[in-house]
Amino acid sequence: MSFIKIIRPFNCLFVAVSVLFGAYFSSMQSNLSAIIAAAISAALIAAGGYVINDFFDLRIDVINKPNRILPAGKMTPKTAYIYAVFLFWIGILVSILTQNIYCIGIALLNSLVLFQYAKKLKQSCLTGNILVAYAAASTFIFGGLSNNNVKNSLVIASFAFCYTLIREFIKDSEDIDGDKVNGAKTLAVIVGEKKITIISIIPAIIIIGLIQYYFFNQQLMQTTFIMLNVFVTIPLIGFFVYLFRKPVKSSFAKISSLTKLNMFMLLIIIWIGK
Repeated sequence: MSFIKIIRPFNCLFVAVSVLFGAYFSSMQSNLSAIIAAAISAALIAAGGYVINDFFDLRIDVINKPNRILPAGKMTPKTAYIYAVFLFWIGILVSILTQNIYCIGIALLNSLVLFQYAKKLKQSCLTGNILVAYAAASTFIFGGLSNNNVKNSLVIASFAFCYTLIREFIKDSEDIDGDKVNGAKTLAVIVGEKKITIISIIPAIIIIGLIQYYFFNQQLMQTTFIMLNVFVTIPLIGFFVYLFRKPVKSSFAKISSLTKLNMFMLLIIIWIGK
């Protein structure tokens, strides 16, 4: 059970769905075998990323998240490290089945990025946040590449990048106590919780701006545009109003989950309205 829980199966499933979304968004063609290989590859590499992240975060998680698999002693650090490397390599090998050199390249790059992020870049100001946002956005591009649908997948990738940045900034605020103890130089540690909340508004504004841009650029139908503003833009504004009124740790966790739900809503609306 520990081997399943540590890879965050729901998150890995979301990664696989993101690949499928990137592959099929506004595209009638279907290279099914390559798309399935891409989805499995991305999910395995993401799983490796979660495990290696827990391995390098053990000291911090003892303070911030003591109930996780490694701090709770349900798996040894050595086992977790071997498991992570195994998942990365299987993910890379599966990417070869896409028969797309760019997909294989992204699989290799993302495995290295996730490893280096967990090892040292996570604790660096802003760089780690941007790398995670890239990794999230690249899953849609990965899917687009597997089905020769890169141009359309970039639309979704741009939203994913911004949403992930918001969640990364909020997560930094959640983890600030453990990060301070372990000397991590995250953006939240450097600028403080209040300022990081203000900074996290920037990608939210970009998301709202992208919705308006894609509509006026005739890439969204009017009905889709209205639904996005009602079910995405207005709630997103509401999240930050709530966060400013109640800037406590429990609020950060709640808004992080709601932001993920907000992105999921955006994906559904865009898919239906494509």
